[in-house]
Formats: sequence, C-alpha cells, structure tokens
Amino acid sequence: MIMLNAANGSGILRIAGMIFALALTGCAFSPSTPGEEYEISHLKVVFLDEKQIRDKWEEVTGKTAVMMTPRLVRESKRQEEVVVGFYDFRTSTIYCPKMNFEVCGHELHHAVLGRFHFER
Repeated sequence: MIMLNAANGSGILRIAGMIFALALTGCAFSPSTPGEEYEISHLKVVFLDEKQIRDKWEEVTGKTAVMMTPRLVRESKRQEEVVVGFYDFRTSTIYCPKMNFEVCGHELHHAVLGRFHFER
C-alpha cells in the first residue's frame, strides 16, 4: 500500500507522473495491427490518354471499348459506357489516365483483389 503525505504535494505529483509514464509505456508496447498487407511483384502501370486506353482495351480483349450498361437494366434505362482504365490480368499491367487517381486506384484494387464485379 502506498501512503501519501498530504503535506507533501510533490509526492502526489511524483506518483501521478509515474502512473502516467507506466500507462504510456503500455501503449508503446501494445501489438499493432497493420491491417491487410499485400505485395505485388512485377506490377506494371502504363499511363495513357482516353483514346489510347480504348484502343489498348480493344487490342487486349478483342471487345469494343464502348458498351451498354448491363442487360439486367430495363431497356429505357440502359446507357452507353466507355472503358476508362483496366487491369490486364495476363500481363499484370494497369492501364489508366495519369492523374485520375480514382480510376488508377480502382485498377490497383483489381491487381490486389482480383475480379470483383460483373464481367460482360
């Protein structure tokens, strides 16, 4: 049991400081959880403009880069869609516009997680 002398305020501060220091060191040694970690070997990123991306898509897949929204949508709601970036699973290559972080990030997720949405 620790006895505190009420007349000696510095003793209380010293003990409070020691408790605080112990609490901080406990935080410093707690195991950290890095989350999910992935390493991609031999990933290539090719920055292209819009037309180059469409041309490369057609060359790689043999499919047109302009298509309609999924067949599950009512005919009156279908819209034209254009390929704006893609990940080539065969060559581990991302094709995307240089400063479009949303498209390049989406394709990076394909490189890490694989195919995760409806293939047409």
